[in-house]
Amino acid sequence: MEQIKKKKRLTFRNWLCIALACMLISMIGAFLVQTSGTSIKVRRFKLVVSGGYEINGQMYIPKDASTKNKLPMVVVQHGSQHNLEMQDMNMVELSRRGYIVISTDAYGHGSSTARDVVPPTEAFNNVISVIDYVCNSLNIVDTDKIGIAGHSMGAAIVTSTLQHYVEQEARGLGKNKIAACLEIGYDPSYIPYTFKGVDKPVLADANWGVIAGKYDEFFFKQKDVNNDPAKILQSKAALDFVKQVDSSAQGPVENGKIYKGQINGKECSRVFYQISADHPQEIFSSQSAADAVSFFYDSLGVPAGHEKIDPNNQVWQWKQFFNFLGLVGVLLFLFPFAKWIMNTVPYFSELKAKNAAPAAPALDTTKKKLVYWISWVVCMAIPGILAMPVMHYWIGKQSFTPVTVTKWFGEGSVNEIAGWAVISSLCILAIFLFNYFIFGKKFGAKTDSWGIKISPKALWKSLLLAVMTFGVAYLILFTADFFFTTDFRIWLIAMRVFSKDKVLFLIAYFPAFAIFYLINSMLVDGGNRVEGMPEWLITLISCIANIGGIAVVIFIQYFTYARTGIFPYNAMRTINLFPFLVQVPVATIITRKYFKETGNIYLGSFTISLLYSMMIITQVSINTSIIS
Repeated sequence: MEQIKKKKRLTFRNWLCIALACMLISMIGAFLVQTSGTSIKVRRFKLVVSGGYEINGQMYIPKDASTKNKLPMVVVQHGSQHNLEMQDMNMVELSRRGYIVISTDAYGHGSSTARDVVPPTEAFNNVISVIDYVCNSLNIVDTDKIGIAGHSMGAAIVTSTLQHYVEQEARGLGKNKIAACLEIGYDPSYIPYTFKGVDKPVLADANWGVIAGKYDEFFFKQKDVNNDPAKILQSKAALDFVKQVDSSAQGPVENGKIYKGQINGKECSRVFYQISADHPQEIFSSQSAADAVSFFYDSLGVPAGHEKIDPNNQVWQWKQFFNFLGLVGVLLFLFPFAKWIMNTVPYFSELKAKNAAPAAPALDTTKKKLVYWISWVVCMAIPGILAMPVMHYWIGKQSFTPVTVTKWFGEGSVNEIAGWAVISSLCILAIFLFNYFIFGKKFGAKTDSWGIKISPKALWKSLLLAVMTFGVAYLILFTADFFFTTDFRIWLIAMRVFSKDKVLFLIAYFPAFAIFYLINSMLVDGGNRVEGMPEWLITLISCIANIGGIAVVIFIQYFTYARTGIFPYNAMRTINLFPFLVQVPVATIITRKYFKETGNIYLGSFTISLLYSMMIITQVSINTSIIS
């Protein structure tokens, strides 16, 4: 018996070591990739502009940049509901080629000032503020070679930035500071600008490029090509765009062809790159990265002192791999850490189960099997059925993006997701209880198997240990940020550092996600844990049940779009479901581990709710700030 216990103790400690190793390797690996082997300095900064608004940013500076060797600069901007790290791909690939790269959190995102504090007239001016600061204060930048690039909302911001400087120039208030503008996943201005008080239409005297996804959910829809983004190059709008510099151009516009001509005595270019991607993939694509490099090489030239690197020679994927390894490490860390605390700290030892909770009755009759599987299908379908009615129509009020907020619940996307999670879980709980009282009790089911019984003292200790585990996990993340300027993420799923405002949001939103994961754990361990069913099958059935409904919604959305070119559901809300295809099954596996150790649903559910709440809170738009 002692040998068995010893083996188990070594096993969880080994997992703890593996988790810590994953996070350490992640920090070092991501740091080495993003600094190109320490040849690039990565710096965080806070820019305070007039009005006291703060812009949080990050700079990638090649070490050979100096007042004697000024380098071109590119400011990159993320899209809505994201933050500056979503431009990792472009930051890494451009900086390793010798460009100074700056990425910022837009107002209302990341760690920049919340939207309700910033006047509407200033909401898209963060890139303008950065460029003006650079031109006035950063003497290592070649101010004749400034580029800007953005995705989605970020593309709208950089387009607004270009328009600002073009208007200044048209009014005789200064030259256009932008040499090159690249829009990713956003329509450019297909026709010249018109400014009040300026006699004639004005063309932007800058190099201008567009990266368009064939399957973009939001943009590149022109009536003359049946609103099909895959046919944008055949549209009159795309032809008008390249004709701004080349009046002899004939349609359709050639993919990747750089059209050139004179504007205000300057040689300028227009180019359309089309890639096989939907809207979120446009910033997670090797082709998009290659096109961005090609565009800035052509527009700004090869930076002095640097050799040209083939656009297809890319390393950003390695940074994504190391960032992802850190995220995996965090998820591996949670349960072993809690178990270590329960084994070594007497105060928490009572959380360990003394006896295994009984399983639900075996499915040994046709009627039991029928009831079980019908309930399973209904519970699986409910989140998918409720997703759009709750998120888009009820809470979202059919807005284009999530904007329904209050002072305390100030993040539109989180409001919709939290509301959907609570309503879905309560509906599932109602089905579960109905099944229990109508059929389960007759079949011999008992509430003892649900893992809901706990003393107030043990409940407090479960919450305390969950907070401790969450705190240590984020302490490791802050260590990664402080020493290596990295975090843990993969594409749309991210664990990033947070400001004090986010702690209050965590307090606000934690109860909603705790309700979801408590009920979820109760169903997994009290309903799906059937006597005689192997552990792997319990876990598999539970994972499928947890994502089946939303997977069907996503499938219907894109299958219909592929066949008809029309989205049956709101695109933004569908995209917001993507992370749950990974996060919820992972949570199912983790909470199942906790349940087997504690015999109840609380510690695991509290822990995963804290972690996921903060991950969601730090990844979306802040419409109102709790701390003004």
